[in-house]
Amino acid sequence: MMLQEAILPGASRAPETKIDRTMIFDPINVWPDALDCPDWPMLTATMRYEGPRGRYGAEARLESVAACLNRGDGRLTAPNDGDRDAVISRTFKRAGSKWAALGLRDLSPLGMMAEAEADLIVEACHLRGYLRKLDALEVKAAKDKERRELAQARYTLDSYGPEAAGELAEYAELAEAAARHEQRIADEAASRRARALRDHMIAVHGEAVSAARRLDEQPPAAPQFD
Repeated sequence: MMLQEAILPGASRAPETKIDRTMIFDPINVWPDALDCPDWPMLTATMRYEGPRGRYGAEARLESVAACLNRGDGRLTAPNDGDRDAVISRTFKRAGSKWAALGLRDLSPLGMMAEAEADLIVEACHLRGYLRKLDALEVKAAKDKERRELAQARYTLDSYGPEAAGELAEYAELAEAAARHEQRIADEAASRRARALRDHMIAVHGEAVSAARRLDEQPPAAPQFD
């Protein structure tokens, strides 16, 4: 006989799934343009935040908020409209302007008992909106960079023709003078070499004449330079 799990009367299994309560408000509905979401943290005269900021800080804070809002067992799922309406109706009331700076107008906690949970739900929306904004800024930065690179490439290509034509025309004008300059350099080098050869030949001829006299022989004729 196979043993079966015994369930006490009145007992129930832990739910297999539960809604993610950090997603009660959708940032897309609050800030259709992702860049309109206020930066996080939004500090006031009475609110301070000393933790890490930027993407790392926002992700860490969202994880902390999620741990508070999503206590208990069950795999998290995104809430549907009915789930959202149910949580909102028992947590918020359509009055006041506690979160007006975030774009959530005519909304406040249902009462003191719901205030902490309401604050966390709204903060989760802000955090998700801020992370969405960072994603949008990264996409914008990449597009801006590509746009700059394409503009630079277009400028380089369009300016090459006129620039090359102008420089080729100038090169043609200077080519004859450059050739004369090169020839002058070559002539000066040849002149220095000729002078050195003449001086050397005169010197060695003198030595040869002295040697011939020492040997009592006819000295060689002197070199002739045209």
